[in-house]
Amino acid sequence: MNMHEQCLLRYLTHPDELSYNTEILKLTNKILEQRFLAKNILANVSMLNYTEGVNNN
Repeated sequence: MNMHEQCLLRYLTHPDELSYNTEILKLTNKILEQRFLAKNILANVSMLNYTEGVNNN
């Protein structure tokens, strides 16, 4: 069961904790977004810098 499913299940069993579960989902999404950026964007930028440096020499 992933974090989103856990939050949904928690909400269904304790609907008064909606704001808490919403904050957990926001935090989880932010972490996933940062991992995606680090893996896909930053890796490509460093590769571009490397290839530009190799081509200039």
